[in-house]
Amino acid sequence: MEINEFAPHPVIDGHIHFPHPEMGASLVDICDQLKIERFNIVCTPHQQRLSLVPDALHLKAHYPDRVYVFGGLNAAAYFMAPEQVGDIFAGYVDLLQAAGCDGIKMIEGKPDMRKMLPIPAFDSDAFAPYWEQVEQAQIPIVFHVNDPEEFWDGERIPEWARERGWFYGDGTYINNEAQYKEIYNVLARFPNLKIIFAHFFFMSAQLSRLADLLDQYPNMYVDLTPGIEMYHNFSANPQVTRDFFIKYQDRIIFGTDIGAKALLVNPDEGIEFTDSHERVLVVRNFLECEGAFELNTESGFLFGKPAVPYQGIGLPVSVLEKIYYRNFETAAGLTPRPVNPQIALELVNQVETMIAMQGSIQPDFPGDSSVVQAVRAYFDAQVRS
Repeated sequence: MEINEFAPHPVIDGHIHFPHPEMGASLVDICDQLKIERFNIVCTPHQQRLSLVPDALHLKAHYPDRVYVFGGLNAAAYFMAPEQVGDIFAGYVDLLQAAGCDGIKMIEGKPDMRKMLPIPAFDSDAFAPYWEQVEQAQIPIVFHVNDPEEFWDGERIPEWARERGWFYGDGTYINNEAQYKEIYNVLARFPNLKIIFAHFFFMSAQLSRLADLLDQYPNMYVDLTPGIEMYHNFSANPQVTRDFFIKYQDRIIFGTDIGAKALLVNPDEGIEFTDSHERVLVVRNFLECEGAFELNTESGFLFGKPAVPYQGIGLPVSVLEKIYYRNFETAAGLTPRPVNPQIALELVNQVETMIAMQGSIQPDFPGDSSVVQAVRAYFDAQVRS
């Protein structure tokens, strides 16, 4: 099925990346073409600008009814005061919300990020004040924890993943089960966390295990953002998969990772329509088609080649409505929070300070303050007006 053939439901994409303010118009145009009415920008650390939160708020200020923003945490805290990150992040969350963020994005559970940053154990006392704060305030989190289990297995890892440097079985990365154990402990200690585990918590091949968690933690969700391995696993036993989706229809959120290629590989080329198109097609065909469907996997970033034919699960209209938009609204709000230009300007100031500090500590740091300054000029004009 193609875009115009899908059911005419409103769609909120709960997982989109926005690498550069100049890509705003093209991103909105792509979402228009792909029938995505609203979308959530998840902010991850950036090599040159350190934080993409000001960029995302800048776009949100231009499309206040259409854009949600889940701001990333200040990664500098891991280097400056690792044993106090919980207290630091608890205060930073307040600042993000005041600026106009609707939730938090955590990429810290991706194994290469966990190796790169001096991150304390998620279930340690160092993190506890942060978990307590977001649980009490019911601030939603999109949390990337682990990666496909085959990335720890030298014989099973796909070649495209190895080329990206995502082989984790050499003993220098955290073991996926060790990290799951930390998250299990966090959930047990803070059972009311409103948390969306990205990429189906990388448990698409362990649905019974995931079901146990969903049964135990009522505010836990998973999103459908590819990892293409999810759709290989789902297709291996489509009836079991369909039964799972029917049972947990209130806990599954639509997402695509549009913009990830521009963020990770080719920022100069912008957000590609072809890759974005294939990402929407794989998720929507899976949800709406009955039986086998095909994709142009060459156009999808990190799609590789399917191990089995893709199989759709043909969900009822009432279930599709929940997955496409109602569940995200339940987790993040019926409408996006308004941007506060004055507080957004504070975030811009912080980012500029961090870039300057990093440059003084690391002479070859590839900092780029020009984009931050352009965003600053916009918010400064808003405050002055």
